[in-house]
Amino acid sequence: MLMLCTIELTEREQEIFDEVLEKVDETAVFLAGLSHSDRLDWLKKCRYSRPISFEREIGDTVYTVNAHFSEKATETAEGKVNRILNQNITL
Repeated sequence: MLMLCTIELTEREQEIFDEVLEKVDETAVFLAGLSHSDRLDWLKKCRYSRPISFEREIGDTVYTVNAHFSEKATETAEGKVNRILNQNITL
């Protein structure tokens, strides 16, 4: 089930959004011109080099979040997020 929502952006937020989309388009064109092995090499060089983790204090409690990725996973991150949201959002 696909759910769409609309958000209003400030002028600056819209500028940032447009800049990001432009960069994504430029990167997609660049990657499309590379061979499969060159794309993999580029992605390996550009991936996030540190573990995705952070601490956030809410009230008097400090929450620590650590991300771990399974090499055997069959579901994409996007698919997992969509599945979780669809299971937990009721209208």
